[in-house]
Amino acid sequence: MATRKKVTLADLKVGILVLASLAFLIFMILTASGGIALFEEEFIVKARVAEVDGLIPGNEVRLAGYRIGNVKEVRFAPELPDRPEDPNTIEIIMRVDPTVARERIRSDSVVTLGSIGLLGDKVVEITPGTKHGAPIQSGAYLRSTPGTNIRKIISGVDPLIADLADTAEQIKRLVAGINEGQGTLGKLIRDPKLYQDIDRTVLEAQELVRRIREGEGTIGKLITDPTLYTDLKRTLTRLEQLTRDLREGQGTIARLIREPELYEKLNHTMTRLDEITARVDVIAARIERGEGTIGRLINDPTLHEETKATITNIKNITERMDNGEGTFGALLHDRQLYNNLNALSSELVRLIYDFRQNPGRFLRIKVSLF
Repeated sequence: MATRKKVTLADLKVGILVLASLAFLIFMILTASGGIALFEEEFIVKARVAEVDGLIPGNEVRLAGYRIGNVKEVRFAPELPDRPEDPNTIEIIMRVDPTVARERIRSDSVVTLGSIGLLGDKVVEITPGTKHGAPIQSGAYLRSTPGTNIRKIISGVDPLIADLADTAEQIKRLVAGINEGQGTLGKLIRDPKLYQDIDRTVLEAQELVRRIREGEGTIGKLITDPTLYTDLKRTLTRLEQLTRDLREGQGTIARLIREPELYEKLNHTMTRLDEITARVDVIAARIERGEGTIGRLINDPTLHEETKATITNIKNITERMDNGEGTFGALLHDRQLYNNLNALSSELVRLIYDFRQNPGRFLRIKVSLF
């Protein structure tokens, strides 16, 4: 039978020292992590939420993202809610830094549950208070707002996933239709004739570009012919000179634009033309009503018939004269009558000449007394 080893006083001292060291180490770790506040004043802040979604004691408490304490306890509220629409049945008790709490946490601060990353540990976020909020005392309750948890994120992603599934199904049907040669893209992929047409079009476009580069056609000459460029530049220079002349007041158009007197004269002339046009309209209206000689001539059928009869008589007289009838007809067609008149005219000329030379020969006065 084995004999028991006798524990000496030295061994007992060593064991006590090891246990004390382990206890002190654990104490220091908890103190450093905030689990135990031995030498600090304990400042408690409370809030009620609908759900904690995995929040446990020891999780961090942050003020605007800065760590100020940790969660001391998570428990159900002592009393049941008065109304079904009041879902805040979970109470969170937080231990925070007294100095920060008195300076930065006010009655208008808000508690929100968050997480470190998408799937990290839960944290309690507190918004800093404002000047309008009153300082809080230890054990005070803060207002809370619902936080975003993974279940809400997943529930919000569900419609997006459904839309993506519908889109994927539509893309699948579209690809199947293209593989079957449906639509323009399907024909482009599977119809060799369409490919040949496109290839022919590309070749013709290349040929057109080649001809343009070689200076063929109007576009080719426009690009490669320096003369055309020079003419175009000269035209632009003339246009610039014309614009400059207009700005400087040279020429008729420029004077018309810049000189008000010429504009007034032109305006006066146009006014006179309008007045003349109005008078012409009045005259035309009177003619249409049959007033005046021209109006009666145009609108009176009797005057028209008389004029027509007069023209007919003149035509008959002219025809008779052409036929040699009457005195004027004989004068026009009878040569003997023309000769007689010519001889008579010659005799009258000689008689007048003799009378001028010797008027006493023709004028004799005889006076006698009975």
